[in-house]
Amino acid sequence: MNIVADLHTHTLACGHAYSTLTEVIQEASDKGLKAVGLTEHGPGYPGSVKWAYFNTYRDIPRTFKDTKILCGAEVNIMDTSGTIDFTLDQLKKLDIVIVSCHKECIVPGADLNEMMNVWEKIMQIPTVDIIGHPDNPIYPVNVDLLAQMAAYYNKAIEINNSSPLARPGSEDLCKQIIMAAKKHNTYISIGSDAHYHKKIGQFDYAQDLISKYDIPEDLIINTSLFKIEEFLNSHR
Repeated sequence: MNIVADLHTHTLACGHAYSTLTEVIQEASDKGLKAVGLTEHGPGYPGSVKWAYFNTYRDIPRTFKDTKILCGAEVNIMDTSGTIDFTLDQLKKLDIVIVSCHKECIVPGADLNEMMNVWEKIMQIPTVDIIGHPDNPIYPVNVDLLAQMAAYYNKAIEINNSSPLARPGSEDLCKQIIMAAKKHNTYISIGSDAHYHKKIGQFDYAQDLISKYDIPEDLIINTSLFKIEEFLNSHR
């Protein structure tokens, strides 16, 4: 299966990555990707940028050679009430919106019902596109219900290529998530979550899962530029 876009990347602007925005775009182009998502951590993540950074995306060209540039964010869930670190009006200005849990933003300790209520609240936001790496075992999740909700609200669940290293113990949940997505015809997004530009477009872990569990190509949003644009436009 050919993955034509990397929809989850980071730059040194977030305070814990190593490459510039220009290096990320250039690497995506050099690797022949049809699109790249610039999804910097939101302002709630310690050390990351403020809204002014995202608001100045207006200066970034939306294409570089043959690569489409999607200017977005990885939005942080801040508490068990489902508070996020962007306003709804700010989200409307972004090309792509991933929403994720990070221990630096939402302290682990919520129970299963609290976390599932959080995810449903997030999915009810029209401009949210992707549920980012919900495979972190420090946050309880009902995988089957998550996939059902994502299908109902037309969201994609991310299979994150960096999860085994970034979120130890996530492998079993990743397998459960991908099987639940197949069961409920839930869209899947694949992202490198690269924090160094040479990692852009590396999807080996995610592709192995897709192959092992025979996931239909129709469910993977980033197998064609047309599918990506159609999916993102459905939320705007």
